[in-house]
Amino acid sequence: MACLITPLSDCAMPTLLQSMFSLLFSAAILLVGHGLQLTTVPLYAIHLGWAPELVGYIGSSYFLGFVLGCLTVPRLVARVGHIRVFTVLIALFTSSLLLMGLVDNFVLWLVARCLIGWGIAGIYMVIESWLNDKTSAEHRGSVLSVYTVISLSAICLGQLLVGFELGFAGLFMLAAALLVLGIVPVGLTRRPAPQPIPAVSFSFTRLFAVSQVAMVGAFFGGLVTGGFWALGPVVANANELSPSQVGVFMAVTILGGTLLQLPVGRLSDRIDRRYVITGLAVVAVLTSIGAILLDSRTPEVIYVTMFLLGGLSFPLYSLCLAHANDNTDLSIMEVGSGVLMMNSVGSILGPLIVSFLLGYTHMALFIVSGVALSVLACWTLYRIRFHDVAREHYEPFVSMRSTTQEMVEMGLESEEPEESSDTKVETINTD
Repeated sequence: MACLITPLSDCAMPTLLQSMFSLLFSAAILLVGHGLQLTTVPLYAIHLGWAPELVGYIGSSYFLGFVLGCLTVPRLVARVGHIRVFTVLIALFTSSLLLMGLVDNFVLWLVARCLIGWGIAGIYMVIESWLNDKTSAEHRGSVLSVYTVISLSAICLGQLLVGFELGFAGLFMLAAALLVLGIVPVGLTRRPAPQPIPAVSFSFTRLFAVSQVAMVGAFFGGLVTGGFWALGPVVANANELSPSQVGVFMAVTILGGTLLQLPVGRLSDRIDRRYVITGLAVVAVLTSIGAILLDSRTPEVIYVTMFLLGGLSFPLYSLCLAHANDNTDLSIMEVGSGVLMMNSVGSILGPLIVSFLLGYTHMALFIVSGVALSVLACWTLYRIRFHDVAREHYEPFVSMRSTTQEMVEMGLESEEPEESSDTKVETINTD
């Protein structure tokens, strides 16, 4: 009866989410296991006595696999379908994780971690393409918001599970069990699979000409966040946090990045996004400098610092993506794929640099963050000084994670006016 007096869109949204329940439930279970293994793997490497440099190589291998997944999985889905690929990727992910728990061989870990990165990239692509395909443009932004909240909450919960006193073998098995259980809801769904995933296609040269700030910002943002995702537990351990505190360390950083996305994005809708990017970078640099000067081993101080650093660095990807799309008529897929790849390249290099510095100081992550975001702030200020932007293709900010280009398309299509792709004319308005 209530639907008779409410807009049709308000009534359709719960029905739409209900129809996607199995997919979202699978994503939640999977990402709890994924969040748990993200922290367990580097902690176990430290337990084995491996040097930070080796842990950094392992982290970079994960992001290399992620890039390869973005490039190759669409073709695999086109050949055998979404559900088969989804099942195979989880099997590969789970077996690689269990092998890492059984064998302490560095070369095997490099290969296994690369396969895990390849697998999670493909899993994200399948989930996000399914959501995108089954959602109308009217509801796409709302579904994206629900998915983002679910995924980040699940990863946060996974971090906190590290505090359970199960031992490393128990944590590996729990993460593997969650990954396998994630197959069940999607495996039992009767709903038809979506259309094939579009392949990644972009030109770095053309995208750099379109928006230098976006590409540089995505790179340095990836450098910082990649160092955190791969080596956050190692950094926490170097700052004398206990295993249970390491989970909190990771969770508060993710929470900071989640909570500040929307207010930062709304601010960037009102003013030149480059000012917002500069402001975030400058405050993050000051936060990093404060952490280095304070050099506190008190957990509460470290938590507050990481909450701020996460809140200031995580939104950079979404801001850079939005800024790039403000200034060009290139396709959503091309812009999104290029910004994502630039972010991923930074994520590959970040763990290598942070791990090298960890051999000399426990403040490595803050040093890398301070230097990287100082360069970003200076470059953005230079571009502001000498290059105006008209934002001729402006669309409101959409908060999203740097997962796959399908997530990018889903977020931006929810705001894009209807337009024939055959009549679009490429325009470039450099920032």
